[in-house]
Amino acid sequence: MAPSPSQILLFFLSAAALMLIIWTITAANLTSPPRKANPPMRGIHINITHADSARNLNQTELVRRAAARGRHRISRLRSFNLSTHDDDGDGNNEYYMEISIGSPPMTFTIAVDTGSDLFWTHCFNRSGSARPGFNPRRSLTYRVLPCATSACASSPATACGDKKKCAYEFMYADFSSTTGTVSLDTVTLGSLGTTNPLSFPDIMFGCSTSSNGSLLFTDGIAGFGRGKFSLISQLGINHFSYCLTPFGTSRLTLGDTRTPARNTVTVPLLINPYNPSFYNVALTGISVGATRLAGTENAFWIAGIDRPGVILDSGSTLTYMERSVYGLLKRELVAQARLPVVDAARYDLDLCFRTTVKGARAAFPKLVFHFDGGMDLEVTRKNYIMRFKKGGAAHCLAMVPTDEGRLTVLGSYFQRDFRVAYDLKKNLVSFTPARCAAGGE
Repeated sequence: MAPSPSQILLFFLSAAALMLIIWTITAANLTSPPRKANPPMRGIHINITHADSARNLNQTELVRRAAARGRHRISRLRSFNLSTHDDDGDGNNEYYMEISIGSPPMTFTIAVDTGSDLFWTHCFNRSGSARPGFNPRRSLTYRVLPCATSACASSPATACGDKKKCAYEFMYADFSSTTGTVSLDTVTLGSLGTTNPLSFPDIMFGCSTSSNGSLLFTDGIAGFGRGKFSLISQLGINHFSYCLTPFGTSRLTLGDTRTPARNTVTVPLLINPYNPSFYNVALTGISVGATRLAGTENAFWIAGIDRPGVILDSGSTLTYMERSVYGLLKRELVAQARLPVVDAARYDLDLCFRTTVKGARAAFPKLVFHFDGGMDLEVTRKNYIMRFKKGGAAHCLAMVPTDEGRLTVLGSYFQRDFRVAYDLKKNLVSFTPARCAAGGE
């Protein structure tokens, strides 16, 4: 039996409705931001590269550059005011990661900084650089943060600019600066060994339209500090870790929730209300070999919380130690090593010994860092001694004294070949020995 005219009309109406539904779903998928992804249990694995890894530099040149970066950085770490003077620009960051912004994604290489809450990138092209900046006009998911929002009002160094946009201006410790518009867009992070990068919608960042100084030579900065506007806080990730190799490629993992190994040392993180961005731990003493340095129980101090503590910082290569404690450690190390001391100024360091690799193995004792609560972290010479081949077999202490108050900063060389994992929900940081050059396992 042939279909009636009413049946034919009903068929075409149903087909049209179905096509409209399909078209609507497709259009929505093309224009709306992807859902915020939950990282897998093993986390999002990202390669991070050292600032000097692409340069053909010898060990002496690498350390001198790291020391110069550190001198600028240590002054900023002492400061309480992060509202307009924050990080130290491109010339003073140690590690970089690739990140994509927008829909479709545009990829940039930006500095990773655990001592900062700022997340920004250059927008459009900038003078003096061949690298293109982020172009918001090409992103389907880009939008400007309006002035009349609590986020704009509570963001550091922001103000209502032209056209009621939330504008910002940051000045850095090296007097470089960046200005622009606070914006939101989708951020995409790749995972090593996978073809499924994860996307996070509506991440707030600074879209820089003007910059100067050292900031002209970087794509931007990703703050991994503890403030609510840092990249790690906005991603909603409570766990992250890194495994660092000196001056080479290292690994950053976001969202890893593996059970700590038996040889893991876990200590509480301290919260400093005057400087909440930094990762502070309560260090109460140091032992050189079997000798505990006397009088160090109250030498380490964090202003603002009035208790012993130090800063963990991946953005500093060297360890910077309160001068009186450094003097005790230096004297004890010289006494136990029993090696000839040589000039360290050529390396921009403070203490160097003349010895062979074989002699170094036998001479340098283990150091033990004693944390509040009875937890002890034992480190070998590879965490505090640098070897220089040029000009003789010099072995130098990768620690220097500082007169910046009672501040002590444990830098990335100290943290090498540890998987350093942060649990921001429980306020813990753990150290697990690892082969970082082999991927951190």
